[in-house]
Amino acid sequence: MDMNIFTLVGEIVVVGVVIILILIAISLILGVYQLENKKLVFPRVLLFAINLTYPTTKRMLKLLNMDELLIDKISIDLRNRLHHNDFKELDAKDVILILPHCLRAQKCPAVLGNSGLECVKCGKCSIGTFKKMCDKKEIGMYVVPGSTFIKQVMKQRPFKAAIGVACPIDLNNMMTSLAPLTTQGAVLLKDGCINTMVNEDDVIDLLNIPKPVTYYTKDEIDNF
Repeated sequence: MDMNIFTLVGEIVVVGVVIILILIAISLILGVYQLENKKLVFPRVLLFAINLTYPTTKRMLKLLNMDELLIDKISIDLRNRLHHNDFKELDAKDVILILPHCLRAQKCPAVLGNSGLECVKCGKCSIGTFKKMCDKKEIGMYVVPGSTFIKQVMKQRPFKAAIGVACPIDLNNMMTSLAPLTTQGAVLLKDGCINTMVNEDDVIDLLNIPKPVTYYTKDEIDNF
């Protein structure tokens, strides 16, 4: 009888492992297809599978010497597409922009306050450009050194949607942690601790979307 119990437990474990492997395969296949073809295929099923198998998928990709960030990029792209229509319906005052501390210039004159860096729009980095546009549209902007500051932001200013800029891992974690709020994200082109870069046009395009819809360009913003 004991042997039968052990056999049953073993079979359940094997079946569980197989199911997880199948979910990982589905996540990667559908995710890569989505990235390459810009089409959503069973998006909510895919998001569920990604969330369920995320740590295991990361370890498997590393074991296979594949890009560990692939699953993060898939998740970010999926959330961007799933939330896009909802994001278009929101007022700018209900949206915040969350930027990473590392995006600032090396000789940044901003000081650290209770809700992150307080940008003075000195023009030394892209943060000043985003600050000008956020002020114009009444979008809250926060330059934070870590995820703990986001919790402080949530206490200080109610919001319905967040635009995030970060490296793939941090951005995916942020978008996941803010569910079920509406999120949009732009991945850093260059990450690290200092002198990071983001496609400014990508962020400006996202800031243009909330109502009232605008069509500002970087040159126009710099002249505000």
